[in-house]
Amino acid sequence: MTEKTNTLDALTLPIAQLISCGDISCELLVDPIPRPAPEPITVTLKPKQQRVVLIDHHKPNSMTILKLTQTILRQRGVEVNEEILVKDDASRPMTAAMLDSLSQEGGLVLCGISD
Repeated sequence: MTEKTNTLDALTLPIAQLISCGDISCELLVDPIPRPAPEPITVTLKPKQQRVVLIDHHKPNSMTILKLTQTILRQRGVEVNEEILVKDDASRPMTAAMLDSLSQEGGLVLCGISD
Protein backbone atom coordinates (compact mmCIF):
# COMPACT_ATOMS: atom_id res chain seq x y z
CA MET A 1 0.00 0.00 0.00
CA THR A 2 1.46 3.37 -0.97
CA GLU A 3 1.38 6.48 1.17
CA LYS A 4 -0.79 9.33 -0.15
CA THR A 5 0.97 12.61 -0.86
CA ASN A 6 0.07 16.21 -1.64
CA THR A 7 2.08 18.00 -4.33
CA LEU A 8 2.71 21.75 -4.25
CA ASP A 9 5.13 23.21 -6.83
CA ALA A 10 7.33 20.11 -7.03
CA LEU A 11 7.36 19.79 -3.23
CA THR A 12 5.91 16.48 -2.12
CA LEU A 13 4.65 16.27 1.46
CA PRO A 14 3.78 12.90 2.99
CA ILE A 15 0.34 13.24 4.59
CA ALA A 16 1.08 10.64 7.25
CA GLN A 17 3.84 12.85 8.70
CA LEU A 18 1.74 16.02 8.95
CA ILE A 19 0.69 16.75 12.51
CA SER A 20 -2.37 18.74 13.41
CA CYS A 21 -2.02 20.68 16.65
CA GLY A 22 -5.69 21.43 17.06
CA ASP A 23 -6.33 24.16 19.63
CA ILE A 24 -3.38 23.90 22.08
CA SER A 25 -2.00 20.35 21.86
CA CYS A 26 1.37 21.53 20.48
CA GLU A 27 1.68 23.94 23.41
CA LEU A 28 1.58 20.95 25.72
CA LEU A 29 4.90 19.87 24.25
CA VAL A 30 6.65 23.25 24.45
CA ASP A 31 4.76 26.29 25.74
CA PRO A 32 6.66 29.41 24.61
CA ILE A 33 4.19 31.73 26.34
CA PRO A 34 3.73 31.20 30.08
CA ARG A 35 0.09 31.75 30.96
CA PRO A 36 -0.91 32.40 34.56
CA ALA A 37 -3.59 30.09 35.89
CA PRO A 38 -6.66 32.10 36.93
CA GLU A 39 -8.00 31.79 40.44
CA PRO A 40 -11.01 29.49 40.68
CA ILE A 41 -14.45 31.09 40.69
CA THR A 42 -17.67 29.86 42.20
CA VAL A 43 -21.01 30.13 40.48
CA THR A 44 -24.36 29.94 42.19
CA LEU A 45 -26.83 28.23 39.89
CA LYS A 46 -29.90 28.96 42.01
CA PRO A 47 -30.21 32.42 43.54
CA LYS A 48 -30.99 32.74 47.26
CA GLN A 49 -33.78 35.21 46.51
CA GLN A 50 -36.24 35.25 43.64
CA ARG A 51 -35.30 38.71 42.45
CA VAL A 52 -33.58 40.01 39.32
CA VAL A 53 -31.02 42.81 39.21
CA LEU A 54 -30.40 44.35 35.78
CA ILE A 55 -27.15 46.03 34.75
CA ASP A 56 -26.83 48.33 31.74
CA HIS A 57 -23.55 48.59 29.79
CA HIS A 58 -24.18 51.88 27.94
CA LYS A 59 -24.72 50.19 24.58
CA PRO A 60 -27.05 51.85 22.05
CA ASN A 61 -30.68 51.08 22.96
CA SER A 62 -29.63 48.86 25.87
CA MET A 63 -31.51 50.84 28.53
CA THR A 64 -34.69 50.68 26.42
CA ILE A 65 -34.32 46.92 26.06
CA LEU A 66 -33.61 46.46 29.78
CA LYS A 67 -36.67 48.56 30.76
CA LEU A 68 -38.79 46.38 28.48
CA THR A 69 -37.22 43.30 30.08
CA GLN A 70 -38.05 44.72 33.50
CA THR A 71 -41.70 45.25 32.48
CA ILE A 72 -42.09 41.76 30.96
CA LEU A 73 -40.55 40.06 34.01
CA ARG A 74 -42.86 41.98 36.36
CA GLN A 75 -45.89 40.99 34.25
CA ARG A 76 -44.79 37.38 34.71
CA GLY A 77 -44.65 37.80 38.49
CA VAL A 78 -40.88 38.10 38.85
CA GLU A 79 -39.56 40.62 41.36
CA VAL A 80 -37.17 43.03 39.60
CA ASN A 81 -35.19 45.81 41.27
CA GLU A 82 -36.61 49.23 40.44
CA GLU A 83 -33.15 50.65 39.75
CA ILE A 84 -31.26 49.40 36.72
CA LEU A 85 -27.59 49.63 37.64
CA VAL A 86 -25.31 51.25 35.06
CA LYS A 87 -21.77 50.16 34.31
CA ASP A 88 -19.62 53.19 33.50
CA ASP A 89 -18.12 52.00 30.23
CA ALA A 90 -18.90 48.97 28.05
CA SER A 91 -15.26 48.66 26.98
CA ARG A 92 -13.93 48.28 30.52
CA PRO A 93 -14.47 45.61 33.16
CA MET A 94 -16.72 46.32 36.12
CA THR A 95 -15.05 48.13 38.97
CA ALA A 96 -14.01 46.12 42.01
CA ALA A 97 -16.55 48.02 44.11
CA MET A 98 -19.40 47.09 41.75
CA LEU A 99 -18.30 43.44 41.63
CA ASP A 100 -18.08 43.33 45.42
CA SER A 101 -21.56 44.81 45.70
CA LEU A 102 -23.00 42.35 43.18
CA SER A 103 -21.32 39.40 44.89
CA GLN A 104 -23.46 40.16 47.95
CA GLU A 105 -26.65 40.20 45.87
CA GLY A 106 -28.97 37.34 46.72
CA GLY A 107 -30.93 37.48 43.47
CA LEU A 108 -30.13 36.78 39.84
CA VAL A 109 -27.85 39.37 38.23
CA LEU A 110 -28.39 39.96 34.50
CA CYS A 111 -25.62 41.96 32.89
CA GLY A 112 -27.15 43.90 30.05
CA ILE A 113 -26.97 44.08 26.34
CA SER A 114 -23.62 43.29 24.76
CA ASP A 115 -22.38 42.60 21.24
